[in-house]
Amino acid sequence: MSISSASAASAGLAAGLAAVALLGRGGNDVGRMAGVEIALILVAGLVIAVALLVGRRGRPLYGFLALVCLAAFTGVEALSMTWSIAPDDSLEEAARGLAYLAVFAAAVTAARLAPDAAPAVVRGILFAALAVVVYALASRVWPGSFGDQLGPRLGEPYGYWNALGATAALAVAPALWLGTRQTGTTLTRALAMPALGLLILTILLTQSRGALVAAVLAVLLWLVVVPLRLRTLVLLGVAAAAAAPVAAWALSKDAFTQALQPHSAREAVAGGFGLRLLLMTALLVAAGLAWERICEGRSASPVLRRRLGIAAVVVACIVPLAALTSVAISDRGLPGTISDRVNDLTDDTAPPEGAARLGSLSSSRGAYWREAYRVFEARPSVGMGAGTFGIARLPYRKGQAVSRHAHGFFSQTAADLGLVGLAVTLALLAAWLAAAARATGLRLPRNGHARPEWSTERTALCALALCAVAFGVHSAVDWTWFVPGPSAMALVAAGFLVGRGPLPAPGTPPPAPTARGERPGTTAILCAAGVMVVAALCAWAVWQPKASERANERALEELAAGDLKAAAKEADRAREVNPYSPEPLYTKAAVLLALRRDKAAYLALERAVIEHPRDPETWLRLGRFELEELDLPQRALETAEGARRLDPHSPRIAALTERATESLGTDAAAGRPQPQEKASNEGR
Repeated sequence: MSISSASAASAGLAAGLAAVALLGRGGNDVGRMAGVEIALILVAGLVIAVALLVGRRGRPLYGFLALVCLAAFTGVEALSMTWSIAPDDSLEEAARGLAYLAVFAAAVTAARLAPDAAPAVVRGILFAALAVVVYALASRVWPGSFGDQLGPRLGEPYGYWNALGATAALAVAPALWLGTRQTGTTLTRALAMPALGLLILTILLTQSRGALVAAVLAVLLWLVVVPLRLRTLVLLGVAAAAAAPVAAWALSKDAFTQALQPHSAREAVAGGFGLRLLLMTALLVAAGLAWERICEGRSASPVLRRRLGIAAVVVACIVPLAALTSVAISDRGLPGTISDRVNDLTDDTAPPEGAARLGSLSSSRGAYWREAYRVFEARPSVGMGAGTFGIARLPYRKGQAVSRHAHGFFSQTAADLGLVGLAVTLALLAAWLAAAARATGLRLPRNGHARPEWSTERTALCALALCAVAFGVHSAVDWTWFVPGPSAMALVAAGFLVGRGPLPAPGTPPPAPTARGERPGTTAILCAAGVMVVAALCAWAVWQPKASERANERALEELAAGDLKAAAKEADRAREVNPYSPEPLYTKAAVLLALRRDKAAYLALERAVIEHPRDPETWLRLGRFELEELDLPQRALETAEGARRLDPHSPRIAALTERATESLGTDAAAGRPQPQEKASNEGR
């Protein structure tokens, strides 16, 4: 790949991934996600179609097994709608999974189309992550200009700090590659140092312990695998030394550690933070240029490299040994301290804010993991359905905390898809690890072949592998998978890596390129057209929940305007487009009530209960209708009891029960008999 083509590819990839992050944000807005998912599917379809038309003929399709496993996982998500307790949520997750599958497939295909483009892909991911990081840091330099920020931790543009931390963590290995490679211009290598400083600062200001662990693991694996340890240690040491004072100053301010700070408090520290950030960046640019000048024309001797490597290993061993020794001679001893740390990890106590948070193990994740296990126990084979943890957990929660996610990919998969989902996930992990080991040259060579040389391309492939590993480690303890920005970056890295295939052994001639002017055959043209048709159909399917939501919104607008006929028509259309959602039934009941058709409205709400018996919201709405519109407090009390069994700690259900009880007491005191309503109790 030529320099101009590589630069254009990096810029295009960076722009696309940054757009996914900035537009998709936290992944919770159905409208935003529908647009992002459709764009990903269509672009991926175009990439695959182009590869079918102009790709090299006869080259093996590497990464096929991993692609099949991910497709199987997406298929299980879609199939779970047939047994899901919340099929509308499962439909939403199936759409997300379809978009992610498209990204992975496009990355695998791109590796087939341009197998030598690994450096361009690494640069694209790094620049996209840096764009997100710069946006996040700028939100604290100019507070109020980047949306409302009520939380103390750095979290824009996602609105979630751990997702931002994951974005920074997965970009650490690409930044190390940029600064340690032997090729490229002096300026680009020098810019790796400020880039790494910004990433480290962002991780610290998000206070994300999962991101910190993922970044540290990526660095350790890089030091173990890639033989560029001297450059790596200098790069890391200088960047961390510059970022630490800025992070320490920021974490000493209430605007970065205390929630619900007024805008004036954020403005008060914005200028100081901006000046320190600018000074840190300038110093790191100067340090990077100076280091490149020192290294220019020089290379450390093998003896010096060996000694420095031994010293780094000794230091890496002494630190944990010293920690273990101090713990062993403490009052609690090693077993007692380990037990305390495990209790902290699984305890529900909220960790402290500020710098102390980074050293704390306490977290609320233990509660979500236990709830996920209880949900898994209830239906271990196939789970409750993709994306249903937020509803399935309600009978098991001990407080009023609200969460749609189990804060861990494996715990979420166990609750949503059961043993079937876990089996497919483990198969996907095994297939990807095997393909990644083959592509990076870490797998033992066969037939006496030597391992590939440590070229710029091989180190770039290792950076892509560690990018995916960092994201995977973070996703194992958080719900980062549901945020499209970091997920798309990791999927591109993981897909291109396994699609690249093995590097040639030393002395092996490169494969001959496809002859220019060669026209694609009829089969290739038909396959490319078929891919675009499938992509268009998938995009249409992904849009349907949003189309239903828009029709439902129009129905509510017509209802407010008094056009009941148009409102009923739009509600029916919303129901027809997405029959899995209860929202059109709620709207239709409101329209029927306005038409004085109380019984028909009641039956519409009862239909919602029948179709969604595990959703306490359907029971709650039916109970309110029985109490407020039909004046049937006894029936409302029975319905509220059904809702309470699904969500024992809901304050809204408790309020309905209290109101129905009070109404019953008032009727009894007045001697009025309870009116009877002939309506079906089916589904209760």
